[in-house]
Amino acid sequence: MSNLADTALSVTMVFAPTIGYFDQKKSSLGFNSVTCAILCFANILRLFFWLGKRFDTTLLFQSIAMLLSMLILLEIVVRYKPNDVAFTPFVRNNSIDDSSSSSSSDDDDEDHHHTSQAIQRIDMKWFQRSFWSWDNYLDYINCLLLFTSVVGILYIFLHRFDTFIEILGFLSLGLESTLPLPQLLTNFKHRTTEGFSLLILASWFIGDGFKAFYFFYNHSPIQFVVCALIQLTFDTIIVIQFIIFSPLVKKWLGVKGQIALEEEDTIPC
Repeated sequence: MSNLADTALSVTMVFAPTIGYFDQKKSSLGFNSVTCAILCFANILRLFFWLGKRFDTTLLFQSIAMLLSMLILLEIVVRYKPNDVAFTPFVRNNSIDDSSSSSSSDDDDEDHHHTSQAIQRIDMKWFQRSFWSWDNYLDYINCLLLFTSVVGILYIFLHRFDTFIEILGFLSLGLESTLPLPQLLTNFKHRTTEGFSLLILASWFIGDGFKAFYFFYNHSPIQFVVCALIQLTFDTIIVIQFIIFSPLVKKWLGVKGQIALEEEDTIPC
């Protein structure tokens, strides 16, 4: 019975964290693609960490499953990202709608501006654009392959040093602990959580809680526990954002538009 419970716990640990991401369909609005970057880089580092320090195999399979899931999700994000705005992770995508309602002449100028900007972005090479806001899926793959190659070369020459292996572990877990942070900042800048999947948030909150329990249960190294606890803290803040920015709370507060967290909106249009 104990073996069956351990197996069920391991299977849940591997696949449960990936389930929520596949609810993010046909829209990139509200979802921060930097989330994919954090998980891709963190899990690539963890794979090399596992090669140098053979910890729990379940965590190895979890890294592989999460990396594959992020590659699929990243393709979806790129495919459905808006074509009529300059799409960057930390810029509000509906800012054009807010500014263009002033006059029809402003609409024409805005359309011309974004058309010129779109043409410029097409002409620019992938390494000339803002990092992790490229137009083509292949650009992201090239970036990840380059990162993997660099880490792989370093691992070949330095894997005999325990300090290097431990650094890989700290970098991987430290990076992963910041996973909810880009989404938290995006929600704050947008003054809304619209477009961000509630299922993803639930999977984060429940999954991070489950990970903390799993790490305690299996007496994992303390950095794994700290990583899960930091993520739980960020998850809790995002849950609060879902409540504050919900239409029901806005109506209750008598706010028709977005909640004014600052005196002036400093987000560029």
